[in-house]
Amino acid sequence: MQASSFVGTTVQRRAQTLPNVRSSNCVATARPVSRLTVPVIENRVSIRFQRIGRKFSPFYRLVAMESRDRRDGRPKEYLGWYDPLKKETNLNAPAIKQWLAQGAQPSDTVKALLQKAYVIEPDVKVKIPKESIQI
Repeated sequence: MQASSFVGTTVQRRAQTLPNVRSSNCVATARPVSRLTVPVIENRVSIRFQRIGRKFSPFYRLVAMESRDRRDGRPKEYLGWYDPLKKETNLNAPAIKQWLAQGAQPSDTVKALLQKAYVIEPDVKVKIPKESIQI
């Protein structure tokens, strides 16, 4: 690159001398670099379904795994299974309660299944008729 009065050329020349640094990644800025620390977001454990089975015949395993892992990835622990065609479930309730006590978050579908199986307390919504409310 030819020398010019452009400020970014010195940065690009330095980048060419350093190994493993591309000149396209280096940009000259006039702003000072802030020294604030950025909080690191860690993965959380989620309890969710892992689909197994053939096409048009779903079968799900209930697993505890990192929230950012792919659906069919390796889980931390197998917690049970659910067959939606036969409406059968097999849950390891003590292990599920242990994961929930440690802060694992169930998915919406798993939460509904656990409430039906009374592993966790169901959300009770009481509807009060409007006629009975007196102001």
